[in-house]
Amino acid sequence: MNPVTRLAGARRPGTLVAIAVLLCAGDAAAQQDTVRVGEEPNQDNSVEGLAIPSERGDNFFSGSELLLAPRAYFLDRNRDTNPDNEGLSIGGGVTWKSGWLFDRLRLAVTGSFAPVVYGPEDKDGTGLWQPGPEGIAVLSELNATFRFTEQSGLRVGRQRFELPYLGSHDIRMIPNTFRAVAVGDVSTAIDNLAWIVGYVDRIKLKNSDEFVRMSEAAGVEDEDRGVLMAGVKYLLPGGLELSATNQHTFDIFNTFFAKAETEVALSGAWSLGLNLQYTDQRDVGDAFAGDFTTGLLSGKVELNYERTTFRVAASSTRDERGIFKPYGNPSNYLSVVVDDFDRAGEDAWLVGITHDFGQVGPGTLSAFGNVVHGNTPDSGDAASPDETEYDLTVDWHLNRSWSDRIWVRVRGAFVDQDEDAGGDDFFDFRIIINYDYDLLPGG
Repeated sequence: MNPVTRLAGARRPGTLVAIAVLLCAGDAAAQQDTVRVGEEPNQDNSVEGLAIPSERGDNFFSGSELLLAPRAYFLDRNRDTNPDNEGLSIGGGVTWKSGWLFDRLRLAVTGSFAPVVYGPEDKDGTGLWQPGPEGIAVLSELNATFRFTEQSGLRVGRQRFELPYLGSHDIRMIPNTFRAVAVGDVSTAIDNLAWIVGYVDRIKLKNSDEFVRMSEAAGVEDEDRGVLMAGVKYLLPGGLELSATNQHTFDIFNTFFAKAETEVALSGAWSLGLNLQYTDQRDVGDAFAGDFTTGLLSGKVELNYERTTFRVAASSTRDERGIFKPYGNPSNYLSVVVDDFDRAGEDAWLVGITHDFGQVGPGTLSAFGNVVHGNTPDSGDAASPDETEYDLTVDWHLNRSWSDRIWVRVRGAFVDQDEDAGGDDFFDFRIIINYDYDLLPGG
């Protein structure tokens, strides 16, 4: 997976002003400096436990972390027929995590912000903030982790998950977060195993400041139903990774997901990545969201040579209904910048390339591009426009002393839809600047 997008010039004065403001905000950017070269966040199908990324010691106070994670995000979507979308936000999050109390208890709290810096009312719909446009300020995380052993523990409260079809889906200003209780792996020492079991009753979507019932997020407003979920990931000695999750939204629907991924060494610097995943969804219980059964099969092959990766992928979705994703993290190897290519009856293919240019100026530069085509039924209840998406993403991870931990991402996507079937062509352009800084270095 990779990140890169294509720089495209803005054509209107408002866009030029917004980009100028954004580029001057260099040090006010935001999260995640651990992204792999070519990582596409819309293909997040990892299965993680409750792993805690850093531990500074057992002292509750001296082991504390205070993390500043600002983000600047400009999005401009220029459509042929439907209204355009355009906006700029400069916000992000601040997180405090305690050290371990009695080697057993750790607290965490995150405040997240997505103000409207530039957002014309007639171009609302960017997803950077609430509709209106209206900014967001929310206590997105507030939780306690109880460690039973060095490997397992329990977390209660507002928290993030990174699971297929239930996760942060961090592709705008602030991520999805959940109110839940979960038990799982809290150690990074056991690299070949991660597991999690939990119950989730509320979700705060990435463009909202309110936690709502899981059933409401799934489109059923008059009921109160939560999600029972479980997931496991195991890395076999030969490098084959096997993962599976199941999420059961009571009286609404069940999602089962499984994948197998491995990389095989070839001659010299060549290697081959083989990836396969499957999703099964169906109604359960009283089926408050309707009776349905659907599924998705997706595969990807990657050929790696030194700093370059070539890839091809294909997917097929069952005819009855497209994949239902109310809780984030779409999980398809063909899910790219704009579309997920998992509509009812959709057969899709992808070709792409990633290249790591290495150190360029004050940072490492990488880029990736994809072309994805989806073919859907021409008639019947599942009919929708065929479409092709052309993507380019460019990532620059600055690593000099004055700019360390700044990540600049530029993305461009052109979506070409079948206009005879009611499609709407459009160009999507984004600039995202991320930064993270520990205000208590060394604890």
